[in-house]
Amino acid sequence: MTGSLLLLLPIALIFVVLIGALFWWAIFAGQFDDTQKGGESILMDDDTPGDQESSNDDRR
Repeated sequence: MTGSLLLLLPIALIFVVLIGALFWWAIFAGQFDDTQKGGESILMDDDTPGDQESSNDDRR
């Protein structure tokens, strides 16, 4: 049991440090600067009637 703890604890600590470093990088790289744009992008979709007419002709 002690042998497995000596192996698993350093591996877990390496993962914690790695995840923390990646999160730190994401914050300062601007990954979380504009969180609203993704949600609003679907509302700004351009559905033109010309596109719908051509798809209706294909169904006939």
